[in-house]
Amino acid sequence: MKNYLLILALLLITSTQLFAQSTLPAGKPEKTGNEWKMPGDAITRAQSFTNYLKKNLGLDDATSQKVFRVYLDNTKPVDEIPQLPISDDEKKERLKANKLAFNEKLKGILTPGQYDMYLKISIDKKTR
Repeated sequence: MKNYLLILALLLITSTQLFAQSTLPAGKPEKTGNEWKMPGDAITRAQSFTNYLKKNLGLDDATSQKVFRVYLDNTKPVDEIPQLPISDDEKKERLKANKLAFNEKLKGILTPGQYDMYLKISIDKKTR
């Protein structure tokens, strides 16, 4: 009889632990806003942009690496701004300000001639 009570007590203890569930609801985890994860294509986009500028502006390897790093660092704000719960006009303004800041960083990396050519290429892309 003691053995049965012991077995029953052990089963009761283990079964409550097995069936204990987390208090978090099933489904998507709750985001706090700081969980940005680099999308899988961010490195590909940065490499593509760098290769394009390297080909069209004649960048050397050191400058190409700097351009790659600046572009890769810029992917987070570019990807986050469209997801913000703000008006479309405000999103456009933030994207425009981000583009100006990005161009200023490039201006510090590229030579004046390369930067002018970059601006010309950017304008030509917009008019296509």
